[in-house]
Amino acid sequence: MKSTILFCVSLTIVMALVQADPNFHQLMQQCMQETQVTEADLKEFMAAGMQSNAKENLKCYAKCLMEKQGHMANGQFDAQALLNTLKNVPQMKDNMDEITSGVNACKDIKGSNDCDTAFKITMCLKEHKAVPGHHKA
Repeated sequence: MKSTILFCVSLTIVMALVQADPNFHQLMQQCMQETQVTEADLKEFMAAGMQSNAKENLKCYAKCLMEKQGHMANGQFDAQALLNTLKNVPQMKDNMDEITSGVNACKDIKGSNDCDTAFKITMCLKEHKAVPGHHKA
């Protein structure tokens, strides 16, 4: 389960909610059930280096988590909602310029459907180090 949580932190761009929201684990479980993603699926994706060729259900898992956390609605990424979440996390405050830059670089990405959009934004945020735990020291 530990690797699943680490994957979710990287994939969902919301490590802040792991710390701030005691219900995050429950959201993960709900999204796993809704999208039929298993821990084995998550481990396999991580073992493959979290490449952009994820299965559709993993992409929909990213969408599910983003929606449940208020960072996406009706297929639209809410960059400001994510920034509002992150700026309230003490260890993020010193890195908000870099995080904001990464979020702005990724906010207009569109995929072939809502799941693909959520996944592409997530991967972009990871690449731009706009996710907690991936910023420069």
